[in-house]
Amino acid sequence: MTDDASDRPARFTDHRRDLIATAYRPLAHHAGTLHTTAGPIDFQRDIYEIGRVAAIVPYDPDRDLLVLQRQFRLAAHLSGDGVLVELAAGIIENGESAEDCARREMVEELGVAPLDLIHATDFMPSTGWLAEEAHLFIARVDATALPDHAGAANEAEFTEPFTVSPDVALKAVDEGRIRNGFTILGLLWFARHREAIRARWAG
Repeated sequence: MTDDASDRPARFTDHRRDLIATAYRPLAHHAGTLHTTAGPIDFQRDIYEIGRVAAIVPYDPDRDLLVLQRQFRLAAHLSGDGVLVELAAGIIENGESAEDCARREMVEELGVAPLDLIHATDFMPSTGWLAEEAHLFIARVDATALPDHAGAANEAEFTEPFTVSPDVALKAVDEGRIRNGFTILGLLWFARHREAIRARWAG
């Protein structure tokens, strides 16, 4: 048994990167030598290089409501329901902080600006083939200011923001009716810290 459950750095040498394609984000072939306790391994993977993103769980503590959105995702459509329940989220642009990206994405995707932001945690959504680091925030929001729809037209983005009780949203997670990984992780983090968040923003 161990008393340390944290991630650790790797010894990865002779790293080589070859660009395969550039589309929404670069796809590159990475190769090198991974040094393990059992000896060296020739390691190769094709990695989709997303970069850093911000995701936000918007919460109105005065009304005890979450603000989520429905948005079409083609990849989800190909395997089932295509309009997913999601958090506001987006790629952090060059020179932009994670906090500024969170504020911008809330306005673009939800039509409301955050009144306050709490940094929740950082995570990597799919480390098998995505080079992506996500920064999760909890945002204080006025749920009464929500528009019927939002989204960045220049990105072919159409979103339908809505309010929901945290208990209803978490029940949907428990029952498998919310499938977006960012949404599930964000809601579960919120549930674990819900009382502390409400206490911080009380009154």
